[in-house]
Amino acid sequence: MSQMMQSMERVSYYQGAVQLADAHCHLDMLDDPKAAVNEAVANGVSIIITSGGSRKANEATTAIAKSLGVYGVVGIDPSFAVSDREYVDQSAGLIRKNMQLIGIGEIGLDASVLDRSGIGAQREVFARQIDIANELDIPAVIHSRGMIKEVIRLLDEHPANRAMFHFFEGDEAQARYLARKGHMISIPPRDDGRRKRVIKETDLSSMVAETDCPVAGRSPSDVRGVIASISSIKNIGFGEVAEQVSENVKGFFHI
Repeated sequence: MSQMMQSMERVSYYQGAVQLADAHCHLDMLDDPKAAVNEAVANGVSIIITSGGSRKANEATTAIAKSLGVYGVVGIDPSFAVSDREYVDQSAGLIRKNMQLIGIGEIGLDASVLDRSGIGAQREVFARQIDIANELDIPAVIHSRGMIKEVIRLLDEHPANRAMFHFFEGDEAQARYLARKGHMISIPPRDDGRRKRVIKETDLSSMVAETDCPVAGRSPSDVRGVIASISSIKNIGFGEVAEQVSENVKGFFHI
């Protein structure tokens, strides 16, 4: 039996009333966002943060957040650093007008899209959105596929007041460094050796749980499995982990 399956078995025994939180998903990519939210709420996941990343996704994310009573973040991600760069400042306008929008995201750098969105454009768009996050005093939700060292270097030169590293792919030393800076490490529903070491070595106060559904998880309900996996790896009770990582989301995003 896999560790994730064992973790899911452990969670079935937990009957606490902790308010669970999915720190990052993409409801606009689901066929039926309302059904996914209803399912999540029925499974104790009452805080859901859905993410944009392009002009089109930002508009959909804003509408979903307003209609379904979830939270959202909007921004221009690395894939759209060229095609949607003119909409960067529009994100700030959306956030100012909508109380359900609580961060800039997802933004950052991505090595896999350099052929259509060069590093210069990515850096420029990323830096501008860090400025917006700081100006509005809201978190930046950072995407760093294949570029974690470059993202850390850029943030050392161009600091963010606070950032959540979505689908964290760095090592335990990088996680500790970012945690010392006051940033948050977001754990997705995929286990590997390096991520297990990150979970084991990172203080629970610097971690949140996400599904990144439908890219990784199936729906926001799957955050229970992520919490169970963290619980198993750190040998801490599910209820304690669930409460801490959910409180981290609320405190970090000022929910």
